[in-house]
Amino acid sequence: MRPDPERVARLSAEILQRLEKLSVYTRSELADFQADERTVLAAKMLLVEAVEGAAALCNHIMARVFREAPGGFILCFEALATRLGWEEPFRQRLRRVARFRSELIHEYREITPEQVYRVAREEAHVLAEMVRRLREWLQTQEGL
Repeated sequence: MRPDPERVARLSAEILQRLEKLSVYTRSELADFQADERTVLAAKMLLVEAVEGAAALCNHIMARVFREAPGGFILCFEALATRLGWEEPFRQRLRRVARFRSELIHEYREITPEQVYRVAREEAHVLAEMVRRLREWLQTQEGL
C-alpha cells in the first residue's frame, strides 16, 4: 500500500515548522535563553511536538509501506532505519531525540534549560534530516 501523500506532506511540514520555530527560540545565548521561562517552556513543547510528528510520520510509513506497527518512538525509528538502511550514527541521533522527548514528557529526571538548549541546537536538526531522507526515498518508490 502507498503512503498517503497529503498526510506525509502535512506531517513533514509540521515537523519542519516546529524546528524553524525552535531555532528562533535558541538563537540567543544560553544565559538569555535560561533567563526567560516562557522561552524554555516553548522550546520544550516544540521539541516534543517535532519528535511526536516524526514518530507519526514514521508510523504512517511503517504501517502503509511495510505493514508493520512498531510500538513506541524509538522502536519505530529503529525499524524504519533498518528498512531504509540508515547508518548507525544517524540512528543514534534519532534515538537521542526520542529519549529526550520521553524524559521531557515523563519527567524521568530533571531536565535543565541548558539541556533543552543543547538538544534544540545540536540534536533536533536530525528530524529535518529524517524528513529529507524520507522524501527522497518516497520519490524513488513511485511504483509502490
